[in-house]
Formats: sequence, C-alpha cells, structure tokens
Amino acid sequence: MGQKSLIYAFVSRGTVVLAEYTEFSGNFNTIAFQCLQKLPSSNNKFTYNCDSHTFNFLVDNGFSRFLSFSL
Repeated sequence: MGQKSLIYAFVSRGTVVLAEYTEFSGNFNTIAFQCLQKLPSSNNKFTYNCDSHTFNFLVDNGFSRFLSFSL
C-alpha cells in the first residue's frame, strides 16, 4: 500500500471551523463543510470515500476533526 498524502485538515466546534490547513488549491473546505453539516453530534468516527479521496471525521465532545487524504 502506497503512502497517502494529507490534502486538507480542520478542527471545528459544532459547525464552526476553528482552524484549517492545506497546501493545495481545491474545494476541500466546501466538501468538508457540507459533510460537517450532516454529522451527528454523538462521539464517533466516520470515513467517506469520494473521487479518489478519503475523508475522515472524528467527533468527540462537540469537537470535530477532519482529515482528507489522497488514495
């Protein structure tokens, strides 16, 4: 299995993004924010695959962490 590259990451409280990071141009923040709106508030992990990207969410005590990796 090849190495995956981090494309985009953010931390949010509820639906408010507190910090984000990317070295690439693209609509990552738009996709991430749309997914964030649909996440349940319960503590859990979620993974979505779309357009050769893996989107990982971790929800914990009202905070969400989001990481996007290329495949």
